Amino acid sequence: MGVTPDFLQSRFERRLDWEEQEDGRIVVFRPRFGESHLGRKMASLLGISDYRIRLDEVGSLVWKCCDSGVSAAEIASRLRERFGQQIEPAEDKLLTFVQQMNRARMVNIIKPAVSERPTSKE
Repeated sequence: MGVTPDFLQSRFERRLDWEEQEDGRIVVFRPRFGESHLGRKMASLLGISDYRIRLDEVGSLVWKCCDSGVSAAEIASRLRERFGQQIEPAEDKLLTFVQQMNRARMVNIIKPAVSERPTSKE
């Protein structure tokens, strides 16, 4: 799947706990036994901590934009502002990253409602 107008209007919702480090990078906490109540209870009883996923600068910027109502198009624009030509093609890199995070159940992709979708000019 390539970058589509629907993707560019999509927004993203975080599913996991996280913290921002002093350097501005994000650490995401992924439960070792899953997100269910039972999984969290087992981890707690066994004294097992979550996986700590450290995001790079690009991933951290994207993560910070999640849950804020910012569209993929706006996130791509922010990536260009921050990283310049090294991030190009920004939309393709964003799509790949978001798909990976979605498959890993780290974020949900919120697609635009039908009324928000761009109309084609005929």
